[in-house]
Amino acid sequence: MRVGEAPGVDLVRYLVWIAFSVATLGIKNYAANAKGLNDIMAIIFFIVGIFTLGLMIRRFNHERSSFAEPRKKFFNSLVNNIGFISLMFVLIVVLRMMISYLQVNGKLPKFANDDVSASDQSVFVFSLIANVFIISVQQQLVQTGFFFNYFFRKSTPASAVGGIVISGLIAGAISLPGSFLQFFMNMFFGFCFALTYLYTQDEKMPVFLGMVSALIGTIMI
Repeated sequence: MRVGEAPGVDLVRYLVWIAFSVATLGIKNYAANAKGLNDIMAIIFFIVGIFTLGLMIRRFNHERSSFAEPRKKFFNSLVNNIGFISLMFVLIVVLRMMISYLQVNGKLPKFANDDVSASDQSVFVFSLIANVFIISVQQQLVQTGFFFNYFFRKSTPASAVGGIVISGLIAGAISLPGSFLQFFMNMFFGFCFALTYLYTQDEKMPVFLGMVSALIGTIMI
């Protein structure tokens, strides 16, 4: 359990992390469009993305030092929770594939601000790197890591359920959805990531699943 600071301080910091995540995603969406890749905006994206992500990781690691529990290694955490992580992995991959299949067959509309398909292969490569290694990590830090560091810290069922619901709503919002359908899709994924964090008590697990989700989501476009 983290020893939190004044609620107002935590809230202000959390709003800053949200701003970093949303701004980085906004730049990324502007850099890649149906016409191709804007090289200047792509460079700006990587500068802003790497810088803000570095700040977020550094701050998160600093805050982790106030937890009573010792930090867990990725491999140990994965092995200890392999059954649950495998379940979440299969669920996320299947849902991503189903959404893509339904979109291809016209059963679901193409999301308005989703990653674009362009003849320029650089758009795909840029989106893949950006989504998997920067955007997904930032979003997981916002919607699970920092969120549960600052809020819903009580070890009660009500706190856990409330945290999962609010975390999912935040996940839907910070993805900058172009439709209610896209919002609800990302909200559901957010529920999965929040549940993963609470179950494993290790931020690396939802980050891992978030990167997998981003990878599948980008490839299946």
